[in-house]
Formats: sequence, C-alpha cells, structure tokens
Amino acid sequence: MDILALAKKEQERIVSYRRYLHENPELSQQETNTVSYICNRLEEFGISYVEVPKGGVLGFLGGDNESKTVLLRADMDALPVPESPCNLKQPKTCVSKVEGVSHVCGHDAHVAMLLVAGKILQEQIDQVPGRVVLFFERAEEAGGNILYLLRYLYEQKIRIDGCFGMHVKGNLDAGQFSLEPGGVNAGGFGFEVKLTGRGGHGSAPEKANSPIDCFVALYQSFINIPVKYISAKDACSFSLGKVVSGTKRNIIPETLEFAGSMRFFDHAVGEKAKQEFLRLLDSICQVYQCQYEVTKSVGPTLPLVNHPQCVQIGRRAIQKQLGAERLSSMEREMGSESFSAAQRLYPGAYAFLGVRNETLGSGAANHSPAFDIDESVLYLGTALHVAYALEFLQANEPISFEPYPGSPDDLYREICYPVDGK
Repeated sequence: MDILALAKKEQERIVSYRRYLHENPELSQQETNTVSYICNRLEEFGISYVEVPKGGVLGFLGGDNESKTVLLRADMDALPVPESPCNLKQPKTCVSKVEGVSHVCGHDAHVAMLLVAGKILQEQIDQVPGRVVLFFERAEEAGGNILYLLRYLYEQKIRIDGCFGMHVKGNLDAGQFSLEPGGVNAGGFGFEVKLTGRGGHGSAPEKANSPIDCFVALYQSFINIPVKYISAKDACSFSLGKVVSGTKRNIIPETLEFAGSMRFFDHAVGEKAKQEFLRLLDSICQVYQCQYEVTKSVGPTLPLVNHPQCVQIGRRAIQKQLGAERLSSMEREMGSESFSAAQRLYPGAYAFLGVRNETLGSGAANHSPAFDIDESVLYLGTALHVAYALEFLQANEPISFEPYPGSPDDLYREICYPVDGK
C-alpha cells in the first residue's frame, strides 16, 4: 500500500473537513454538531460506529474482538478564546464564525486527519491485518470526558492492544514529526483554596486576622516545594492563576481565595508535591490561626508517557512510509494531555506534527489567538495514522507493558479526577 500517495490524494478533503470544523467550533461538552459531523462522515465511508454519551464517537474497522487491535485517537473540542483574524504575518485562510470560541489548539485538524485515515483504511481493509478503533474524544480541554470512552471499551470488553495519538504543534516546523520515548507532556495537580480569618478595619489591624498575611506565608513556602522537597533531577513547577481578596484599601478582608497548579513528568513526583502542599497548607494556617477549605482538588493526574517499543513502531512507520527526513525532535512540555489515561491502560505513542511556516505566518503558540496551521502538511498526519496502524498490527514483537490493574473508573478515582457518572 502506497500510504503517502493515498493520503496526498485526499489532501483537499482533509483541508475541507478542517475548515468546516474550524469555522464551526464547539466548546467542551457542547460538541453536538461536531459529533454529528463525525458520525455522518463515518456513515458515508461505510465505517460502523457508536456514539458514546458525553464521551464522543468510536469507529470500528476490520477484524473482530479476537483480532489484534490498535486504537487511533483525535480530540474535537474548541477553546473559549476569541480568534485573531490574522496569524503572525497575514490574514488567516479561515476564521471561527462563533464569537469567543475557536479551534486555536488544532483539534479541528486532528478530527479531519483521523476521519480521512479511517476512509483510507476502510477502502484498503483487505490489507489491514487486524482491527482498528477510531477514537474521537469530546472535551479534551476539560480533561475528564475520555473516561466515558474508556469505560465503554472496558465494559464492552473490547480488545485494545495499543493506542496512538497525534497533536499539531505551532513550535515545530511544518511537515516534521516528533516522537520521543518517555514523558512528553506533564501531569498536573490543580487546587482551589479558601482561607478564612477575621475581618476588620485598617485603623485597628490588631483586632483583625487578615487571611492575606497567611496567604503571603503560604505562597513563600509553596514556591519552594520544587526546590526543597523535590529532587533536582526531577522537573516540577508551581504557579498561581487566581488570588482574590478584599474590596477596599482600608478594610481588612475576612476571606481570601487562591488557585493554581503544579506540573511534573513523574507521577510519584506529583504525589510528593501534593503531599507537601497539603502539609504546608495545614501547618501554616495553624500558625496564622486561619481556617482553610480546599474547595477543589484535581490530581495528581498522569503524565503522558510514550512506551519505548511503540515509539520504535511509530518511527519505523515514518521512516518506511513518509521518509526519515520527516523525523525531528521536540523538547517535552509542561502542558497536560487527557490521552495519558489511555496510555496507562494500553501501551501507546503520542506524536507531534509541526505546522510552523514562517512564510505563511503560522507558528504562534497553541491556544493563542494568532494560532494557525500550514494546511499543506495535513495529509502527512493522515498518512502517519494509517502507517502506524499497519506497522503496529504487523509487528510480531511482544510489547512489555504492565496495564493498570483496575477499571478506568478506578484509575480516575486514584488520580483524584472527579467525573460525573459511576
């Protein structure tokens, strides 16, 4: 099968899908029309599918539950970011038609590339030595809805031997792929905390107990967690995104609210960081005689960890079908990725496709209003989906992998990620 030629032949279709989705973005957990669009395309291609409430869409090609099976994933939600009509250099080819909502992360491209990969695989199904599951995920930016898809696969006892995902990146040259072993995206611990002291007037601070004083001490301790309690060889970050307290300069507030996150590439590091955060919170609040309430806590969630054997399979697929010159390297990033949960259940790999083209003006950071992509390389993403699926299904070497021993729900409870449902 000449995968590259087949994908290149579909370039116009991929671009048209991407532009439709880009112009009609939907926020996390609101992707009704996007789900319908995906289902309609799968039906058009003759691919059987099931819509999983809240989770997204699963498509099934070839084989049966006794067949070796690979899962290919795309996410579909957009962001609450007003899109700039221009990229870094010029007006964009297409812009969101929905005010305040945009696909400035690239999920529109992800869906388009995977849909057409499914079309190619279905048309060449006699050359597919196993089963392929197309995994279209809702609400990746919200982080938890992947559980509904994973739960469906688990409860229906659908065999998955390995998984693969891909993300377009604005900081990687167009047409280049990065596929590295180990942690490539971080796990996170997110928190929201309310401090309660005793309010008063600025003329008599001795009669009050300002939660601001307590917060200052907390902050000075929290920023030292990565230095004092985490080994220098392990990456760990701390940041605050919200601090709210008080209304007037001469009124000492009664309460203060703050929120932030910590990021790490090793789950054990995240567990240690959370432990120290809670210990310091408790002890310093006691010293300052303030009460505290952790109003929201998420994680530590899982880092995105590429299985080394799956990385080798993916690199072989690129070298054989797309050309070794397409292989590049990108430093790991502190952003988080919900696909990490799938890779804890199944051995997998996650690749990045560069879309930066200085001539076109694409290259702004993902999630920024000016983010844009070089559409001319989208067929390469489709080709890699197809190539990885075939290379994985044809591979004879056993993959050494210890899957999570419980259900997907057990996993989410363990990482303290609350999701509606079971």
